[in-house]
Amino acid sequence: MVRPSLALLPLFLLATPALAADKVDPKLRAEFDKSDLNHDGFLSRAEVEARVDRMDVGKQKMAPGKAKAIAGAFFNTADANHDGKVSPVEMQGLFRALASRYDTNHDGVVSLEERAAARAAVVGPPAGAGAPKGR
Repeated sequence: MVRPSLALLPLFLLATPALAADKVDPKLRAEFDKSDLNHDGFLSRAEVEARVDRMDVGKQKMAPGKAKAIAGAFFNTADANHDGKVSPVEMQGLFRALASRYDTNHDGVVSLEERAAARAAVVGPPAGAGAPKGR
């Protein structure tokens, strides 16, 4: 079973038609709601850390230190107004900016190659990638 990864959600949002600044993409809203454990309409730092900690990274879990670093970077960047919480609109703004960055040839589509490069940047290369072959 494949579980969605919060870190890779921007890649899927890039293909979604542009929305008004205050209208949140339904895919993002669903992911946001899964992460909003206390259902207050905002993500706290603890909720972001809990969500990143639950993410699948291939066949293994992400190292705890890396998960905490990714969660911290996400929260600090997403909390655009620095009020100590992340709204759905703030999360969408961050993900759209990330997706735009992953579209390295700026054609409006994140290709398989661009997706693989983005994933490698977030979680590292796939197991065995680039490893020398034994004799």
